[in-house]
Amino acid sequence: MIVLSLLQNAEAISSCRDRGRLPSALLRAVVTLLGNKADVGIFSREPQTELVLRAFSGPTIMEAAVSLWPEFLDDVRNDGKVLSRQIRGRNCGAMMLQSSELSTEQMILAYDVTDSGTVNYAEEIACLARMYGNQVKLLDYSELDTLTRLLNRKTFDETFDRLLTSSEIEETDDSFDDRRDHLDGHSPAWLCVIDIDHFKRVNDSFGHLFGDEVLLRMGELMRRTFRGGDRLFRFGGEEFVVILNAADETLASASFNRFRTSVEKHEFPQVGTVTCSIGFTAVSTMDAPTDVVGRADEALYFAKEHGRNQVCCYERLVVEGAIAKPVAAEAPVEKDFDIDALFG
Repeated sequence: MIVLSLLQNAEAISSCRDRGRLPSALLRAVVTLLGNKADVGIFSREPQTELVLRAFSGPTIMEAAVSLWPEFLDDVRNDGKVLSRQIRGRNCGAMMLQSSELSTEQMILAYDVTDSGTVNYAEEIACLARMYGNQVKLLDYSELDTLTRLLNRKTFDETFDRLLTSSEIEETDDSFDDRRDHLDGHSPAWLCVIDIDHFKRVNDSFGHLFGDEVLLRMGELMRRTFRGGDRLFRFGGEEFVVILNAADETLASASFNRFRTSVEKHEFPQVGTVTCSIGFTAVSTMDAPTDVVGRADEALYFAKEHGRNQVCCYERLVVEGAIAKPVAAEAPVEKDFDIDALFG
């Protein structure tokens, strides 16, 4: 029965298309292997920052993570091997997990157990971690734009609802605490469309090689400017999309203007100064992807038609009367409609 359950968990790892749920799938597989009395956790760490416990299972994981594991975890190396050590009578193990190109964070799987027999499971745990790593690579291959390594247009179309709807987060067991990073459902979501100003002129004047370099640098500036939890897409050509959370329009506008300024101040090789225009809109869970992008595009068009190198909000433009909000068409009613005939 344990073998079947383990195979089912391994299958869940290899079939998972949701990056946010992938660590959970690995954690469940390791818990199945070691048993419910084992402490199992997944830690993450951005460069030059402290470890953060993202997900865990077990009776003493929080105490162990805080008081016992930090120095041990600092010794873990990215060599695909499980590092084993005895700490206060418990057998501990940890290994580095495969990182995604979307993130600069390191992720570490760690466990501690009292049963000495589980020490022999190091290779099995390493195998599960390799399955996890292979799935991360497959997701990167299928979901990332070849040039900029941002999420691609196909991924946006497939995952828009999942990114914005917290109700789709799967339920977890009582003994399992999952601290995945999702778009914050407590703050409104905002989507912006970014377009490089006069990009055709860049290609015509300097060639497509330097045009590609501009696109590459734009992707780097986006990763550097926006937060790790924000969703960054290349839609194709010189157009990019960002989905982020912000408490209100002012904060969202500040985030997008911060990026616009970083582009304006950046020195692009051979090309020099490049600017971009940005249109953004609020997003609700009832929105269809085409509707949201359409509103942001309309704000972007206004920005480009009124000077470029600026950020415009769709809702603000509607309030100010700069653009007209579309009116839903009413269904036509037949003049000679006889309601009595309906029940006759």
